[in-house]
Amino acid sequence: MKVTCLLCERPFSPSPLQAKKLRKHPHRIFLCPSCHERISTKTIARRNESSSAG
Repeated sequence: MKVTCLLCERPFSPSPLQAKKLRKHPHRIFLCPSCHERISTKTIARRNESSSAG
């Protein structure tokens, strides 16, 4: 199964668990591993900044 990333529009092969979820719920959106990693590191950094500031 090939899926296109929403952000970078590159095709990628999802993990078996993601593929099963996509077959059951085709309206779900998944990101490629590189975009997912990039967004998760930025989100964690932003949460750490906000928790230390307040």
